[in-house]
Amino acid sequence: MKKLSTKFIIWTIIVLLVVWFFRPFFHGLIMSFYISPLKGILILAILIGIYYFTGKFGKIKLTPTGMGIGDKQNYSINTANKVSAKIVASFFVFLFVVSIMLGLESEIRLLVTSKQVDYDQKTDLPNFEPIRLIPKPVAARFASDSFQNPQEHLGDSQIVMMDGKLQRVMPRLPDGTWLYFFNKLNGFVTVDVDTLDKKVSIEDKQFKYSEGIGIFDNLHYQLPLKKYFVQYSSEPIYLKNDKGEWVTVVPYMSYRGLIFRVPYWAGVMVVSADGTFTDYTPEQAQEISYFKNNRLYPKELVNYYTESYSYKGGLINLWFLHKNQIETVSLPGSEFVLHASTDEGFKQIVVAEPYGRSYGIYKIFIFDATTGKREIIEYSQDSQLTGPVAAADYIKREFPSYSWDSFSLSEPRPMKISGDLYWLMSIVPNDAAGIAKTVLFNAKTNKVVAFDDLATLDNFVKTGTLTTKPVTTTPTPADTNAEIKAKLETLQQDLNALKNLVK
Repeated sequence: MKKLSTKFIIWTIIVLLVVWFFRPFFHGLIMSFYISPLKGILILAILIGIYYFTGKFGKIKLTPTGMGIGDKQNYSINTANKVSAKIVASFFVFLFVVSIMLGLESEIRLLVTSKQVDYDQKTDLPNFEPIRLIPKPVAARFASDSFQNPQEHLGDSQIVMMDGKLQRVMPRLPDGTWLYFFNKLNGFVTVDVDTLDKKVSIEDKQFKYSEGIGIFDNLHYQLPLKKYFVQYSSEPIYLKNDKGEWVTVVPYMSYRGLIFRVPYWAGVMVVSADGTFTDYTPEQAQEISYFKNNRLYPKELVNYYTESYSYKGGLINLWFLHKNQIETVSLPGSEFVLHASTDEGFKQIVVAEPYGRSYGIYKIFIFDATTGKREIIEYSQDSQLTGPVAAADYIKREFPSYSWDSFSLSEPRPMKISGDLYWLMSIVPNDAAGIAKTVLFNAKTNKVVAFDDLATLDNFVKTGTLTTKPVTTTPTPADTNAEIKAKLETLQQDLNALKNLVK
């Protein structure tokens, strides 16, 4: 027995050491219990019940009562520690209640969140400065068409403000199984998205830890080693610090509450190229100069908070009445959270229409991507403003010559122009090879205005009026060709006259 006990202790220590060493691999599983304590309570209750009723404290036995008719015999429950029927019944009732609560847990968590998350009222959208013009698929196409490295591929892009420009940044990650284990992130490709022109930059910078590499140097393996009981954003952000050096920024969330836990922004982890990790609270991060008017707030939190808004009226309202209930909307292939640089800072914008078969604009949620401040614009029924989904249909009707099986509308961006709400959209071919046309849709009048150049678009955004191109005296190519043709004809006539004189 002593040898068995010693062996058990040794194996227990070995298992615990292995789990501790490889704890990043269990991070997702452990966090699921940390976020949802009911799962742990249910499993623990079942294990205790099994142990109590069938384990060391005595097995359940059926004892004949001596009563019955013929060969039939009645039995009573008996255990070594005399567990009463009331305890058994209470245990199964407890399991039933916990199971029901676990089944409704996600909705109850959203309900609790909706009661804790408030929004400041806002009447107008901030002005986009600069305007976000190139959709994500087009930016990815521009980057891949300019990239020439058979050992690398481009990762998912994130939009940030850098060097005074709105840019999409794509990490250069090793391509292929072998290189995944032995190569590093070696730099970035950036695409300017505040212009209609293709402007791509390729930069070299190797990172010790990053996404897209294996195994122990992977960013998502290293992060839990620094801070474990937090939920890291799945979208690392790449920026340049004050020294012009690239850094990786990973926002993270923590949870408050005992049973139904509510997420909140807890901080950001900054990873330098040499593998140095620096942890900042939200307040500390906001004091860092290269973070100001830039993206820090977790996009996952924006999605969760806006989803919880529909639960403000309670579960009965959510399931049956639908008062003040929303649906966040975008277009196919476009993200629900729009990141935009504005005159009020870097914002994360979510558009919502009413629940059900209504397509007017209902509410716009605005999150400050640097501070996390939450604001909401609520539109009354009298506003009669068309939402982005219906706006797409009107825009397609305006361009009947386009084959909409080969083209699509991308990234509806709400804009305030001369006091009116507009939807800025891009007509993009399915292969994302550039922008066919940039259009503005007036949500009040349903009128569509198309633009082929940035100057005309900028002027319309600032003034709300279209300007005609000024008349110029510079000759057109047709004028030049006609002039050359006339001179050639004159020269030919002179040449013929000279030939006649020679004769």
